Amino acid sequence: MKALLRGTDLVGLPVVTLAGDDIADVRDVLFDADAGQVLGFTLNKRGRLKGRMKETLDRQQIHAVGPAAIVVPPDVELVEQARGDRDGSGNVLADSVMTDTGVRVGTVTDVVIDTADGRVVGYEVLPSDEPDQRKGRRSYLPLPETGAVSGEALIVPASAIDYISTDLAGFGEAITRYRDMLGESA
Repeated sequence: MKALLRGTDLVGLPVVTLAGDDIADVRDVLFDADAGQVLGFTLNKRGRLKGRMKETLDRQQIHAVGPAAIVVPPDVELVEQARGDRDGSGNVLADSVMTDTGVRVGTVTDVVIDTADGRVVGYEVLPSDEPDQRKGRRSYLPLPETGAVSGEALIVPASAIDYISTDLAGFGEAITRYRDMLGESA
């Protein structure tokens, strides 16, 4: 069973060591939109001295990602983010989603991450043809293992719209069925 979380679900989670020490809170998720992979996290300080930390946490330093915390080894060494690094070029929020046949699917509102390996497996989307009775509820669109990201739009195969899920709980199954149909490993 896939452990799927939205990127915004990770923001604010504590970063704790296997020894039980709270070292930071997640400020933002850094990911490579072209590779569909989480790169790491920017951090906030804990306690009374809250505020942005200069250091970041890279994906390779993470022991586990869960719905309640990010767990790291007790000897983790955070790396100071160089100025100009990670300039936001991986941000796909508010980008349009289009099929390869020219159909507008909607607008990206969040990323869906497989916590086991840090892959972005789908996007939370506000559909362009949102019915009034849904009152802004989102849909979840599975992604193939490779896709096109331009910085303004995401291009997905037209077949992806047949696997859109309206709930995150059933989204893992939709990803598996979609990737099976494409002949990819899920």
